[in-house]
Parts: sequence; structure tokens; C-alpha cells
Amino acid sequence: MATIKLIIKSADPRDDGKCPVYVQIMQNGKAARIKTKYFVEPKFWDKVKGRVIGGKTGDPNATKKNFSLAEILIDHEKTLIDNEENIRSLDALEIKKFLESGSKFFETDFFKFTETRILELKANRSPSARHYANTLTMVRNYHSRQTLNFNDITKRFLESFVSHYQNEGHKVNSIATYLRYIKAIYNLAIDEFNTNPRNPVIFNYPFRKFEIKTDKTTNRNLSVDTIRQIRDYDFKTKREQFARDIFTLQIYLLGINIIDLFYMPKSALVGGRLQFYRRKTGRYFNIKIEQEAKEIIEKYQGEKYLLRFADNCNLERKPNKIKHARLKRDQWGDEVSFNRMINENLGVIQGELKFILPTDLTSYYSRHSFASIMRSIGISKDTISLALGHKDVEQNLKTSGIYIVDDFKEVDLANRELIDYLNSDFTDGREWKDRKQKKPDLLI
Repeated sequence: MATIKLIIKSADPRDDGKCPVYVQIMQNGKAARIKTKYFVEPKFWDKVKGRVIGGKTGDPNATKKNFSLAEILIDHEKTLIDNEENIRSLDALEIKKFLESGSKFFETDFFKFTETRILELKANRSPSARHYANTLTMVRNYHSRQTLNFNDITKRFLESFVSHYQNEGHKVNSIATYLRYIKAIYNLAIDEFNTNPRNPVIFNYPFRKFEIKTDKTTNRNLSVDTIRQIRDYDFKTKREQFARDIFTLQIYLLGINIIDLFYMPKSALVGGRLQFYRRKTGRYFNIKIEQEAKEIIEKYQGEKYLLRFADNCNLERKPNKIKHARLKRDQWGDEVSFNRMINENLGVIQGELKFILPTDLTSYYSRHSFASIMRSIGISKDTISLALGHKDVEQNLKTSGIYIVDDFKEVDLANRELIDYLNSDFTDGREWKDRKQKKPDLLI
């Protein structure tokens, strides 16, 4: 076990001749020191007892200094004893960093480490906090013990984790999401703990030989007729109206993701265009707001955000406010709760319209359908790729210095054509293409 004691460095005096008092840590023959705020003249320091000499001829503040230094030493000694097993493999410098962190426990425990990361993410109001919290719950429910050392998360542990939740009916892709967050937590811990590659604290990395398996995404392409039925649905409740309009708006805005739409600031609307970077990929988007989209946006326009649904979201609430407290009925705390509401009501619409799909209707169908219908009416793959954010235009922006490049004009034309197709009576993309080639003026 590491040992600690109080020392002074007489070779490091201040101008008044006093030297700093250090807590010296010894581990495997090597030392590291933590500087305290106390100073003492070398003649008033007892090297054997590690304390300040007092009395009439000693340091006039010896009693106060000795009391405070003893408290510091006892606190560090208790921390070392409480973490004896976990810090056995650390060197003196790593132990110093741990003691200076102020933490009372060395978090090689997966649960404690993840809890700390979640608190940090919440403090920064990061949406990722919720995903890490959900993952932590899943691991706790599976492991059912108070602690889980990182080194106990083996390939076999992960395989058993997958089997457990598959037996409970969880989908492969849902389990894969949790595994990715477990891996992310593992990588964060390695970066923090394994400062000495020759003497790692976490010596097991299960993801080296473990494959995170996923299912091929289910085809979520809706026919143009189905999209028209959703767009024209005669809603019975406000929430059904929200679901109908948001789904349609996603189509009009190039299959935009719910998270981007929910958190879209009003400032992103410039000159009749939405200019923003997608949250998931960081790719730049520049979308022309067609009249059909404009009408929906104006119906739900917000104060700070493009749509009012996010005006009182968690990012805008003060810490002392009640969680999920709404100022109005049509406000949501985050994109997850908003998307849940949208999907629940899209399910209601699906039931009312009685159309059968391979999975429940969700907002994600808009993105898949937008791309497939564009392709059916003859839009090029390159243009669709740019519209979906798969094609990088960053270099164009950097070299040209403009925000509307020729590529986006192609997307503008394609999006207008898509909306015209939705507004027409055509039910087959091939017929639309044929008519466009023969009499293009009729389709403008």
C-alpha cells in the first residue's frame, strides 16, 4: 500500500525563508508530492515527526498549522485505505492525481464512473445525459449488484447482456445502441485511468473481439398516395394535428430529423432559407423554405426557436424550476418526449387510415420516403445524397465563401419538384417522369 507523510523542501524557500509543506506519497520506491498552503522555516520543522516545532522558541502558529496539516494527512490516509484494492496498481503520480481530484473513491466501478459522467453532462445541459442514464439503468438491471469493476466487463459479460435482453423481447438495434454507449463509457474511463500504458488500471478491453450486431434497417418507404393521406388527414385532436403537420413539414424540409427540427433556432431562418449544421453528423444544410413549408412554420412559429414546441425546453429552464414544467400545453422538454408524442399520434393516424406497414408509422418514415420518392421521379442520386446530408459541401463553403452554392440550387429544384408531385394527381413516378420529358411546362 502507498504511504504518505508530511515533508518540507528546504531547497524551495520563499523570500522570507519559509518553505512549503508537502504531502509526500511513496509507491513502489517512487515519490510524488501534493503542495499544501502552509509554510514553515526549516529550523522550525521536525523531520522525524513531520510536524511544526512550537513553544517559545518555535513557530508562533505551530499549533494551528499542526492541527490543519494533521487533518489533511488523516483525510488522505483514509482515502487511501478506502481505495486500497483499486489503487494498488497505480504509481505515485497517479495516486497524487486521484487525491488532488477530491474524490473519495477511485472510480474503477462502472456505475460510479458513469454516474459522474452523467452529472457532468447534465451540468452542461447535454442531451447525451439521458442516453447515458438509460444505458446505466440497463446495465444495473442486468448486473443486479452494487458495483461493477470495468475489468469484469468481459466479452462473455457482453454476450450474456445481449442474450438477456433479447430474451426479454428487446430489438437487436436497441440493444446495439446500449452497447455503443457502454463502449463510449469504457473508452472515457481508459483515457482517464490508463495514464501509464505500462501499468494500466483497466487492463481488459472486451470490445476488441466483440462485435456489436445490428439488423438491417426495415424498409420505411411510403407510397406517394399514403403521404398524401397523412398530409390531408382530418384530425380529431390537437396532437393528431401536430403529428400530421410535423410529419408533412419533415417531407417539405428534405426529410429533416426531429432533433434538428425541434432545436432549430429562429436565427437559422435567413432570407427564406434554413441554414444549420445537423446535430448527428455536423454536416451543413441550406434548405429553401417553399410556400407549403412556410405555412406550417408560421402556424407553429416560436419565440426563440423556429417552432414553439421547444420554447420552454429543458435547455431554456432554470435549474430551480420543476422538471418538465410547461408554460403552455404545446411545449416539450426535449426532442425525445416531443418525438414520442408525434409517433404515438402518427400511430393513431395509421390506425384511422387503415394502411399496413412493416413497422409502426413514425417520424423516421419521412426521411426514407422523401429519398425514395425523389428517386422515383428521376432526381439524380447525387442531388438526393446532398439533400440527405451524405455529400460533403464543406469544402465548397470554405473555398467560395458563400452560403448558397450551385449544388443547393439543384436541391431547391428537386425539392420543388417533389412537392409539386405530391400536389399532383400522379400516383406513379414513372408517369411523372414521362410527362416531364414530353411536356415539362405542364409540371411547373
